[in-house]
Amino acid sequence: MNQTVAFSFALLFVSNALGQQVSASLDRASTSIGESVTLSITCIDFSPSSQPVMPSIPGLRFASAGTSRQFQFVNGKRTSSYTFNILVTPLKPGNYSISPVQVQHKTRLLKPKPLTLRVQPANQQPKNDNGLSQYAYVRLLPSKTSAYVGEVIPVEIQLHYIDGVNVQMPELTADGFNVAAFPKHKQSRMQKDNRIYQVLTFRTAATPLKAGELQLGPVKQSMVLRVRQRKSRRSPFNDPFDGFFDRYQQVPVKLEAKAQPVKVRPLPAANRPAGFNGAVGRYTLQAKASPLEVTVGDPVTVSIQISGQGAIESLNLPKLDWPGFKSYEPSVTTKKDNPLGLLGTRMFEQVVIPESDTLAEVPRIEFPYFDPIAGRYRVLAKGPFPLKVNPGDKPVAPTIAADSVPETEEPEPPPQTDILTIKHYLGSLGQATPLVARPGYWLLQAIPLLLWLGALAWRRQANALANNPRLRRERQVAERTRAGLAKLDTLAESGEAGEFHTELADLLREQIGLRLDIPAEGITGDIVHSPAARQQFSEDTRDDIRKLFTASDQASYAGSQTTGEMKAHLALLKELFCALR
Repeated sequence: MNQTVAFSFALLFVSNALGQQVSASLDRASTSIGESVTLSITCIDFSPSSQPVMPSIPGLRFASAGTSRQFQFVNGKRTSSYTFNILVTPLKPGNYSISPVQVQHKTRLLKPKPLTLRVQPANQQPKNDNGLSQYAYVRLLPSKTSAYVGEVIPVEIQLHYIDGVNVQMPELTADGFNVAAFPKHKQSRMQKDNRIYQVLTFRTAATPLKAGELQLGPVKQSMVLRVRQRKSRRSPFNDPFDGFFDRYQQVPVKLEAKAQPVKVRPLPAANRPAGFNGAVGRYTLQAKASPLEVTVGDPVTVSIQISGQGAIESLNLPKLDWPGFKSYEPSVTTKKDNPLGLLGTRMFEQVVIPESDTLAEVPRIEFPYFDPIAGRYRVLAKGPFPLKVNPGDKPVAPTIAADSVPETEEPEPPPQTDILTIKHYLGSLGQATPLVARPGYWLLQAIPLLLWLGALAWRRQANALANNPRLRRERQVAERTRAGLAKLDTLAESGEAGEFHTELADLLREQIGLRLDIPAEGITGDIVHSPAARQQFSEDTRDDIRKLFTASDQASYAGSQTTGEMKAHLALLKELFCALR
């Protein structure tokens, strides 16, 4: 019994731990000296007890850029996220790994995955004759300038502009490359030279098809800039509206980023494994065969899964020309783990049919590929798999001559006459109750009708609930309130003042939003001054609402509270809920 209880608590602890996660992301993976990027650190389903601990990295400067918080209800489950925004300003070029970032949660330290930031030297933007380069410019940023044939090169195209409209998709010239389609771009902001730029980041992937000194680019991008027209002279009068009615001129521009040289090396001919079909990247292999006991002519399905980083959609298996097996074309499915398709899984299902009962195994499966980081070929292998093949011909039953009679043969029964006499006495069958006279028969007949009536009633109730959003919200709020009050009792006993008042404020917002028929998000203590609150709530009720919101705010900023104070606030909350009903 004690072991069962301990195991249950362990499962509960693990489930809570799995729900609390930390993730980190950069709005851009490449930048230049002096141009900041935003690092977002998101805490899921918990509030951190302090600011994140940033690593000390020479060449990078970190500064806080504020926080944000979001709440979501999905299928009745509440999910929260607390995000720290960190401004990262590079001071010198290079490739940086932002790690380790540590977030304190109670007695544990949570660490997100490392991030990579590529910083290029600061370069002067080409100045046009009309001087518009200070308002907008475009950059071409390949992740590497040296690669092998077939190696995927992630590419970023960044458009920086102050104010503009009608932004077109970039046009990338890439002779000798296979360029993937652009997924949806990302939008962010950046400060440079006391100017705020909007930054649109377009990501793609370029795969070199031949060796040599290739050029990736140039990039051309069209848009319309909104440039403010300056007045030729200032009014001699002190006009308070001077500058408020400035005019803007729309100027069509075509921006261009110069091409970037890429040195492409051929795949080495030495030690090239047999069956290599051009796969370049880093992969893992999983394979299995089933069933492993068949009859000659029965199919065996070989499932092969290749996962990793590279051109996932172009992966192909070497032909499985196995002696003694008849094979068919495999079915192929692809799962992408990022929009560019550089991470993912390629799954093959190959059907083979053994043609002889002498086969004892499904042969070894090999997948050769070239690792561009190590600069050498690798071969992944699985198997062989033991196989049992039974003969396909069925044994023929021996025939017995007509004139020979087995010794164990029973004597033939005596012949019967063609016409049988009528039986006047039916025995137990004649004494049986007819089926229609049995109660169980009618009960069985009534079960489908009862099920149909129950389904009809349930359907009408579901339709009534779907067409009545007010009733649906009342049920959701009631369920949320029951769970929240139980949680508040536990938090009050354990002295968790911060989480106690956060949960208290959420429950209070839900009840007020339901009563006033307004969204619960954003409700504060100032709601008591609104006309709707004055009409719906009494003065005492408004005072209690204001008192609870004030206590919640004080607990968030002024430190912890005693257990007695939290229990008093919980009692006041329950009285307020009774008044709101």
